[in-house]
Amino acid sequence: MSYTPFFLVNAVLGAIAVTVGLWFLQGDLSSAVTIILIVGLTILYAKVCPSTAHVWMWSTLLLGLESLAWPFQMLGELQQFGPEPPIEEMSKVFTAVLFGLFSGIFWLTFAYGVYRRTQPKVESSSSGEPLTSNQAKAQRKKRR
Repeated sequence: MSYTPFFLVNAVLGAIAVTVGLWFLQGDLSSAVTIILIVGLTILYAKVCPSTAHVWMWSTLLLGLESLAWPFQMLGELQQFGPEPPIEEMSKVFTAVLFGLFSGIFWLTFAYGVYRRTQPKVESSSSGEPLTSNQAKAQRKKRR
C-alpha cells in the first residue's frame, strides 16, 4: 500500500499528539519511550487507517481516553495522603476532575463526529414508506 506524504505527516502528528497527552498524564516519559510510542503509533496508523480522517479519529479517541484517565489517576495519588489530604491536593483533584471530564468528553465527542464522517452514506429506502415531517424537510433542504 502506498502512502502519500500528507497521510504520513498526519499519522506522525496524530502519534505525537497522543504521546504528548500520555506525557501529560504520566508527568514524564523517557526519550526512548517517547520515540518508541511515536514510531509505534505511526506504524499502527499506517497499517490500520485507510485515510487521514481515520488517523485523527483514533488520535482524538485516545486523547479522550487519556483525558478521562487523568482524574482517576489524581484520585489514586490522593489516597497516599490518608483520610484527610491537604487542601492543595484536594484543589488539584478538583481541577483534574473538572478539566479532565470536560476535555475527555470533548475529545470523545470529536472522535465520534469524525467517525460519523468516515462512514459511508446510507441512502434512504424508497420502498413506499411515508416520510416524517423532519425527513421531508431534510430532503427539501438537500435539494437546494
